[in-house]
Amino acid sequence: MRKSIWCLAAVVVMGAFWIGRLSAADETPKMRYFEMRTYTANEGKLDALNARFRDHTCKLFEKHGMTNVGYWVPLASDDH
Repeated sequence: MRKSIWCLAAVVVMGAFWIGRLSAADETPKMRYFEMRTYTANEGKLDALNARFRDHTCKLFEKHGMTNVGYWVPLASDDH
């Protein structure tokens, strides 16, 4: 009798654990991932690349759940 009570208790505890996990699966995850991308524009095409991001790409990223944090442009060329 005592052994069956412990088995029942174990099943109840495991069941409560899995029910809690199932309800937590419906919540939005609390973790965030960051991704850094580097884009290289051909000579004379930087303004077109900036316009593409401003007018199209940022909206597309947001549509798919990405948050745009920032965009930077170097002040000096890498060729120096």
